[in-house]
This record gives sequence, C-alpha cells and structure tokens, in this order.
Amino acid sequence: MGIGMLNRRNDAAGNKRGARRRRGVCVLLAALSVPLIGGCGLRFRESGAVRSGMELIGSRNFEEARELLEEAAAGGEDGRAVYRALGIAQMGTGDYAAAAQSLEKALNKSGILPDSMDYDMNFYLASCYYKLGEYDRAMEIYDAILAMDRNSVDAYEMRGATEITEGNFDAADADFREAIRRAPTDYDRIISMYSTMKQYGFEDAGKSYLSESISANLNMGGYDKGRLSYYLEDYETAKACFEQAQAGKDYRVTLMLGKTYIAQGDLNYASDVYTAYLAADQTHAEIYNELGLCYLQLGSNEKALDAFQTGQKIENSAVRQDLLFNEIVAYEKLGQFTRAAELMQSYLAAYPEDAEAQREQMFLRTR
Repeated sequence: MGIGMLNRRNDAAGNKRGARRRRGVCVLLAALSVPLIGGCGLRFRESGAVRSGMELIGSRNFEEARELLEEAAAGGEDGRAVYRALGIAQMGTGDYAAAAQSLEKALNKSGILPDSMDYDMNFYLASCYYKLGEYDRAMEIYDAILAMDRNSVDAYEMRGATEITEGNFDAADADFREAIRRAPTDYDRIISMYSTMKQYGFEDAGKSYLSESISANLNMGGYDKGRLSYYLEDYETAKACFEQAQAGKDYRVTLMLGKTYIAQGDLNYASDVYTAYLAADQTHAEIYNELGLCYLQLGSNEKALDAFQTGQKIENSAVRQDLLFNEIVAYEKLGQFTRAAELMQSYLAAYPEDAEAQREQMFLRTR
C-alpha cells in the first residue's frame, strides 16, 4: 500500500477590480500544475480512459474528465491509475473530499513497496488535506515521505508551507532552510519560499533566504542575482544585473527588467522595454501580460485589452489564467460590463476556485 496509507494505518493592489500578474500561490497547490498532471516523469500503464482523462485535465476540462474517469472506475479499468486521475480531476473541480477518497483508493491498490507513482499520489493527497484544513493529516504524509526519502526537497518545502499556515514559524523556517541547504541554487524554489513567508507575515525571514543565497553563491548569474535583488527591493542592483544580462535576449530578463522599472514608478519606460522586445519576439505570453498591466496603469485600456488578447493566442502559456482575468478587467475599465460578465462566466467554469473572480462576478451582476 502507499505511503499515506501506511502512515495512517492506526487511525482508520488596493483596487478591488485591479488586474494581476502571475500570482504567487502556496506551494501546496502546485499539485494542480500542468507538469505534475502530466505525470512528472512517471512511467506506468494507462488505459485509454486514463489517457483521455489526463488530456482533458491538461486542458482544464475537469468536469468532463471526472465523468469519463468515474465511468472508467465503475467499469474496473486499471484501478490505481484510474483513481489517481479521477482524484486529480476532482481536485480541479474543487471537490477535495472526493479527491482524497479517490487518491486513498488508488493508494490502497499499491504494492507493499512504494514506487514513484505512490510518492506522486501522496503529494496530491497532502494537497487535498491542506485544502480541507486537515493540516495534521497533510503533515503526516510529508513526515512519512521524508522518513523514506530524506532527500525530498519538495517534501521539506511543502511541510514548511503547511507549518507556517498553522503559525509554526520555527518549524517552517527549519524546513525551508533544509530545502535551501539541499538545493542551494534552486532560485525558483527560494523565491517561492520567500513569497510564502511574506504571505504569512514573515517577510523579513523570507528576505533572509534571498540575501543569504546571494552571499553564498558568488558565481550566481546576473539574471538570478537580479531577481533575488528585485524581491529584496534593491531595485538599482536588480536593474544593473538585468541590463548587463540582457545581451542574451532572454525574455525572462526583459520581463524582470520591466517589472523593476514599474517598481520604481517608470511605467512608460517599462512599456517601451516590453514593446521593443515584442518587435523581435512575439512568442512569450508573459511579456504581453506585463505590457497590458502597464497600459492599464497608464489608462490606455484599448491597448491593454489588445495585449491581453494577443497573449492568449500563445499556446501552453503559464499565465493564461491571468491573461483571461485581466482581459475581463480591461473590458470593465472600458465600460463594457455585459462583455465582461460573459467572459467571467466562462472564466469561472475553468477556474471555479478563484475567490477573487467570484467576488468580481458579484460586482458585475450589479452593473
């Protein structure tokens, strides 16, 4: 049986209608990201129903995937893989209680020795418990994972995020620092942990992760030093690093350089940075999203709408959700409330858990 089953064997911006850039979310919710949905490198037998279900999940058609996989489960198809996929689909619909039950069924069909699929499912299951407010059960799973794999950096990070949610700063800080010790150059992860600490009121502790990483990694590249400096609010250093690194024409450098100018209040120059980049390369939706945000703040709402809509044409974008939301905001600012309401209905069908969007929908109903 799976890790989680073994572990529990003894107990059966100021403006409410403002646009947004890619939002930092608690690392525990990462289980719903497309890379993990795709299996995270797992190799196991899938039935046709599971393959179809996972494709639907990847395109965020969670309800349709759920119906398909429920039929497959009732038909007895490849139980473990079906229940895993069903659990993921149920998470997508926001039904975490049902998802936990499906994942537990999948784990009960596992062998005696946990394999990579068991680890994968336990991370999903812990995320369900977190969403249900059952933090102790989530912690039990991370404890069990770490008891079997002391090198699981993901488990240290996720356990730390659960601990800080419960207000246990010392334990969270210890786990985050252990994650950094084991992956000292994983700057994406370090920034994520900084963001989690900031979210729960411990920004100074989070900033210490950033500053200590800069001091400990003297050979850090300009892009990485620049973005850590950006989150430390050392904008002059960040700008210098990004300008020096821009020779490589990496879109991420342009993205952060523009954000640095925005942080310093220079919206016009930031928009110039983005438009200059897009003149040569139109393949990165993140640039369109940031450009649209600049235009909204400058009051150029038509230009903002065009930027958000153009960005949506780029497939497999990591910021598609924000582009869709920001398009709605642009229509609102243009006074086109009927169109905004129509788009909001479609948006919530794809992202039913977005509380901000739910509030926005209530506003639109009054217009």
